[in-house]
Amino acid sequence: MFPKQRREKILEILNSAGHATVEELAREFGVSVDSIRKDLKVLSDAGLCRREYGGALRVGGPVAQAPAAPASPVLADTSDDTLLGDEGRMAVARRAYMEINDGDAIFLDISRTNLYLADIIAAGDKRLIVTTNMIEIPQRLAANPKVTALATGGYLNAQLTGFIGSATISLLEPLLFAKAFIGANGVDLATSAVLAHDMDDGMVKEKALKNASYRFLLADKAKFHIGGGYRFASINDFTAVITDETDPEVLRAIVRTGTPALC
Repeated sequence: MFPKQRREKILEILNSAGHATVEELAREFGVSVDSIRKDLKVLSDAGLCRREYGGALRVGGPVAQAPAAPASPVLADTSDDTLLGDEGRMAVARRAYMEINDGDAIFLDISRTNLYLADIIAAGDKRLIVTTNMIEIPQRLAANPKVTALATGGYLNAQLTGFIGSATISLLEPLLFAKAFIGANGVDLATSAVLAHDMDDGMVKEKALKNASYRFLLADKAKFHIGGGYRFASINDFTAVITDETDPEVLRAIVRTGTPALC
């Protein structure tokens, strides 16, 4: 399939499901995630979709004037998986909020789960200082006068919708956090590797971990079935793994690293 045809199909998927991740699209078309990211950049630059961390969303109504196609079982499954993924991230975010105390200084990194956590914080009554490198998070926290939101600054990566790279790491250098809530591109239980989108993303996560007294990995169940990316930490570098995973084998594998799983 030529790239132009693949992009038309991607638009059909976004029209039908409303959202898709790069991993889902790569599996659907049998291409690399880098190829899908390039496709999404082309579509986003044309205003046909809105990119977000790890995938893309449709814009408003129909995303494009691609020929209509009947919904297939694959598209229906993608929609269901997306809904379940959002429910899982929300469950993880709710459990993460339980670890935050009034008066804490915390760090939220670039993560879709942290967007849900930011919404919960914005609706809560805890007095917090929240530092983040994700540009959407301060906007979500702005309505709560009890929350002081700080953005790191640095190099803005439009695909990740956040600040990454050496400048961001330098700006984080003097900042200390009671707790850091860190997302991941995937978790390899066989090697205990915690994976980031790329090196620049991973090095910021690594710096935040070093500056935090308590370090929480936010990993919905889908993350334990995703491989590839930059290894920025091991599972045992975290105070705990917060997850919606219910598979006993997966939970036992986490605990064997010496790190508790919080569900």
